[in-house]
Amino acid sequence: MDPSVQRRIAVNTLHEILDELDYYRLLQIDPDCVQGEIEPASRVAAREHHPDRISAMGDSALSAMATEIFQRVKEATEHLSDPDKRTQYDEIMKTGILRMTEEALAIAEKERLKADNPEHAASDPKAEKYWHMGLKDWEDKNYKGCVMNIQFALSFEPDNEIMKGWLDKAKVLASKESKATKNPYKLRIV
Repeated sequence: MDPSVQRRIAVNTLHEILDELDYYRLLQIDPDCVQGEIEPASRVAAREHHPDRISAMGDSALSAMATEIFQRVKEATEHLSDPDKRTQYDEIMKTGILRMTEEALAIAEKERLKADNPEHAASDPKAEKYWHMGLKDWEDKNYKGCVMNIQFALSFEPDNEIMKGWLDKAKVLASKESKATKNPYKLRIV
């Protein structure tokens, strides 16, 4: 096959799936690779996808595609070659986001806040209302109320692990509270 046709097919194909590739797949490396493997893979990818290789073909649309691919390779290199940025990217990838955009960074910051502070655990406005009520009950040591409000919050966000953890803790304390205040000598007045 003619090398220029082969290059044209490769650029078209890669450009079509570019938004579906994470940085590791774009650089053709394993996500568990050691830090030293990233820089050589980046150089190979940059050389292979450099727009100058395509601009000589005279097709401006193909050249624009190659430039976009090359920019994404540079973006991947920037984020994976720095160990701190790589760790942050790996966390963002767990949420299903493949690129380090401003929006992705905001989502990552929100996730970090959720982990650090239970106040930010709810994402649904209706769940958030009951979640905050449950946290207020927790502070007031009203564990039965806390259980009830967290259960309401979970009805809007059933997969929220932070809420489930707090619910379990509140149930244990509510059970202890119930046993401590139970009066076995209740009298019925008729």
